[in-house]
Amino acid sequence: MTPSLMALIAAVAAGASAIGLLVAVAAWAGWLGDEHARRRGRGERKLRALAGLDGGAGRAAWWAGHRTRVLTGLAVLVVVWLATGWPIAGLLSGIAAANISWLFNPGREHAEKINRLEGLEEWVRRMSDIHTVGLSLEGAVIRSVATVPDSIAAPVRLLAGRLGAGWPPDGAYRAFADDLDDVTADMIVALMLLHVQDRGAGLGKALKDLSASVAEEVLMRRKVEADRAKPRANMRWITVFCLVVFGLSMFSGAYVGPYSSVGGQLAMIAFAVVFVLLLVWMRRMANLRPVPRFLSPADRTLSPAERAHAADERTGRSQR
Repeated sequence: MTPSLMALIAAVAAGASAIGLLVAVAAWAGWLGDEHARRRGRGERKLRALAGLDGGAGRAAWWAGHRTRVLTGLAVLVVVWLATGWPIAGLLSGIAAANISWLFNPGREHAEKINRLEGLEEWVRRMSDIHTVGLSLEGAVIRSVATVPDSIAAPVRLLAGRLGAGWPPDGAYRAFADDLDDVTADMIVALMLLHVQDRGAGLGKALKDLSASVAEEVLMRRKVEADRAKPRANMRWITVFCLVVFGLSMFSGAYVGPYSSVGGQLAMIAFAVVFVLLLVWMRRMANLRPVPRFLSPADRTLSPAERAHAADERTGRSQR
């Protein structure tokens, strides 16, 4: 193979890689049209919010909820760096301090989901009682804000605010499902969407039956979480042991001397990456994989008038 042919192949490969990278960034940033739309994962939505691609609201909300953790991590970073003279040790200690709840409470997210489902079941049951007295579904949602359980208070208030601000019910309910991000919430929202298209009787009874089904699922999930309490406790003790050993090793003098070199700092990064990967692996073994949602995400890029027009078009197509 001649050098010119090798250079041509290398140039084509580099151009294809650049185009692929550009398409990937465009899809992630949302530059492609609706025909290329897909459901984004939770991690991807968080990254987009932190990057400010949602208008900056997600980044502001993230900073409001994580300000204390970030400042604590920065303080630990500076202290450990000054005490040891190792910048990587300070960085790793700061990251660990900022994510202390993730390290020592691996079941927290699942417990929050169960509490949210329990609140959702209570809210749906109250909604069925309110709707029975003659209010419309949208009126029942707004009326329920006064008695909504704390675990789902924020999403329900957002839903009531969207309905009060003139959002089409179809888009408001889909946005509510996105906020809850759970397949069980999709079942409830699907019932609401069906009622939007067909304002027939029987919604109150359907909501009551659905609340009973959600209550059974909450009970089942609590039993599953109880079975996973032991492996999570083992994971917590392993994490404590490793962090204590790491902390005590800083004061062992010549034993940790090699970590002062550049190679030692790189080795520390490698050990930290392997440790985190092992924790993630153990968490996946101790946690259930969530069931994928089936509702499409709400379109938040259109104005209320455009959303209303799109909803009317969808209703017209369904009637034809």
